[in-house]
Amino acid sequence: MNILYRLPEEKVVHELRCSKVLTINHIRELGKQSGYVFAPFSVGGKCPTLLFIPDEEFSWIVPNRFSARHIEYTSDDSQRRLRYLEEFQACIKCLKSQEIKKIVLSRGLRLQMDSILDADDLHNLFIVACHHYPHSYVALIETPNQENWLIATPEVLLEEKEGTLRTMALAATMSIEEAAHLKPAQWSQKNREEQRIVAEYIENRLEELGIPHQFSAVHTKIAGQLVHLCTDFSMDDCPDIGPIIAALHPTPAVCGLPTVKAASLINQIEHHNRLYYAGFSGPIHLEAGTHLFVTLRCMQLTGPTAHLYAGGGLLAESDAESEWIETQRKLKTMLNVLQ
Repeated sequence: MNILYRLPEEKVVHELRCSKVLTINHIRELGKQSGYVFAPFSVGGKCPTLLFIPDEEFSWIVPNRFSARHIEYTSDDSQRRLRYLEEFQACIKCLKSQEIKKIVLSRGLRLQMDSILDADDLHNLFIVACHHYPHSYVALIETPNQENWLIATPEVLLEEKEGTLRTMALAATMSIEEAAHLKPAQWSQKNREEQRIVAEYIENRLEELGIPHQFSAVHTKIAGQLVHLCTDFSMDDCPDIGPIIAALHPTPAVCGLPTVKAASLINQIEHHNRLYYAGFSGPIHLEAGTHLFVTLRCMQLTGPTAHLYAGGGLLAESDAESEWIETQRKLKTMLNVLQ
């Protein structure tokens, strides 16, 4: 099995060749492990947390020139809208009854491509994603069941840099054109509240663990053609990061608040299985360090079929048409890689 990943703002690609994969029963155990982690949104028998143990680790520079063929496909997008609207109304009902404060509703998109993608096609898609999204974490993961997941995500779950741990509260979405001249305080009340909920949650979890931390002012973060509101958190490194990972995942940015109640409702309302979408992945205690990212913009590739996932945070005042458009914009992150 092969894994490629490139950290944000970098040109170096890390390539791992792995023959051994462990199943991790509890996220907390990851703090004392080393390897490449691929964790689902919700752990289940068919979707375990995987830890790839590298036999070999290489690094190379993202090539400036590459040849990637244009991939033709058909999609089932037209069939998804009615189902999404039904799920949206079910979420709004829960929000207005005050069962929950926030819920993240996701949807899928199925593509049937003109041919089976071979190893060269997959490699080239990864390179294209690196060029398209220099500010994002980009990864291509081959799983034991012969699927491949391509990821280009802006959201840090937990990473270590120069002896400091950091995470972020990333939420709310606008296009670059919409957000071009807006300061964070000028974003809509709905967007600011959506991001505030995530930041408050992270702060509370770190306080519960007794971990001293600092946080930044709210700022904007660019991810491709989208812009999000972000608060950065930093804390001193610690010998066992397992409890921090377990406390942070899943954040309200991919689940909702309260998280346990929101996750239960997501399982009831959404018709698709999120699998590894909205989980997290990245190296842990490897040569490149520890860099775990939330699996947001992603594509699951199986033979000639691709499944894309996107979601958005809902509050009681959310508008169905606006939220649908937001998912369309997020899906384009992966669709643009195919074109």
